[in-house]
Amino acid sequence: REGIIRELYWLGVGRYALSNKLVGMELPVIYKYYVEMRLCFTEAAAYLKYYDEIEDKQTREYILRARANITLGQFYSHSERVALLRQTLQIFSDKGYQEKDPDFPWDRFIATTHQNIAASISYSRENLMTPQDMAVIMESVYIVYQRRIQEAQVQHKRLPERAAFNYYAINYYCGIDDLDHLLQNMEELLDGADASDFTPNGMYSMVSVAAFYCQFLQQYPERLLPRQEYLENLYTRTLAYINAYPETADTGVLFQYLRQLVYTFVETKGSISYGSFLLKLMIRFVPGIYIHALVVGSAAASLCEIILEEEPGFFDDIDFIRVIQDPEEKRREVLRFAMGCGVFHDVGKINIMELYARTSRQWFAREYEMARLHTISGSALLEGRKSTKRFAPAALGHHAWYDGSAHGYPESYKRLECPSRQMVDVIALISWIEDVTHAAYVYTGVEKSFEQAVQTAIQLEGKRFSPMLTAFLRDSTVAERLNAAFTKSRRHAHRRLYEDICGVVLPEE
Repeated sequence: REGIIRELYWLGVGRYALSNKLVGMELPVIYKYYVEMRLCFTEAAAYLKYYDEIEDKQTREYILRARANITLGQFYSHSERVALLRQTLQIFSDKGYQEKDPDFPWDRFIATTHQNIAASISYSRENLMTPQDMAVIMESVYIVYQRRIQEAQVQHKRLPERAAFNYYAINYYCGIDDLDHLLQNMEELLDGADASDFTPNGMYSMVSVAAFYCQFLQQYPERLLPRQEYLENLYTRTLAYINAYPETADTGVLFQYLRQLVYTFVETKGSISYGSFLLKLMIRFVPGIYIHALVVGSAAASLCEIILEEEPGFFDDIDFIRVIQDPEEKRREVLRFAMGCGVFHDVGKINIMELYARTSRQWFAREYEMARLHTISGSALLEGRKSTKRFAPAALGHHAWYDGSAHGYPESYKRLECPSRQMVDVIALISWIEDVTHAAYVYTGVEKSFEQAVQTAIQLEGKRFSPMLTAFLRDSTVAERLNAAFTKSRRHAHRRLYEDICGVVLPEE
């Protein structure tokens, strides 16, 4: 029995570690990992009924920890998690268990459970709290808040921002404060944050609180105008903090908070554009993806230019391209669109930066499975902002096969329903060539020459790639021009990366 309990506990810990790699993905995708994790912890916690019969103290502690861990992860039902936490609190507060093992850290168990309850505030309209939920959460928030005040006074330190924010938020949800008062309190937290503090509390203050601030402005856009200047300055401060983050420091917690901000980012007229914000994150943390994005964008524009020389109306399936009457203006707009689609087609990889930052070995099968999700998340990010909306189809469909085969992904991309399918076909081809000839070598261990890639693409004509595009590749002159474009694009991309990181402009060659 003790062996089973221990095994179940550590299986649950392992499943939770895996699920944490998927933070930021669509909830249905990661929910199965959380279900598997909870099954392990729930079964281990079920041995609580044999608590008095188990002699090994460490095993008894595993049972208690498993009971607490049932509430880890995300839930479809907000009230379900709050109810489980409340039950856990009742168990930890039970005098019978405390007397059985008086040397267990019961105060810490109880305090941690109160913290978890306090952190259960729902900031989403789709996951509303019931009055019963709010009553339970409010009690724990106040307990944690008072405890943190006492600790801060003893240590002569500032009150941790997480405790303060939870306190302000629950006051708002319970109707004690209005939204403007909450936003004002959040601004005071943000203004008081230490930009040189790279501890988890510092990251929470500088990035996570900023993400929640943006979320409230997303939900209530009528509150945005009087705070627009503040928000624009907030982005500048946050990016400065991100750029100053130590190279050798662990990025796990920071990535989690950045994913929050990536999803709640609010564009304004004077702010940094959403696309520029995403690119700055790539430059700082995943420069390889940034290089790939620039190469694909530039090479895609080169291929489009070649196509337009023979077929000026090739991209007239795209509404905003078709209405342009002036041929030169249409050409420029097609090239701009191709560049944008290429630059942002892999932006969903920001959600799994840890995976792409790991370049010391080839991936496992499960990691390839995780990587496929970047198409869905990238499309969702781009679709939600005006400046990037038109690039969303390329993010979603660049790994889909032309014939709709199950070899491609995701299933949600339907080529014939895509309003810019011709451009998505271009990005799919160019991104694949760049992958197999250069960018993906570190993940796959396979690399082709440009000539081999072209021949393979032609063999996949009508299957993986559009026959209208592979027809151009059959022309040796076109293939040579495209190869030269790739070479030039890679050189230019590395030059851009150096300039962006070092803040200098290199002299023209």
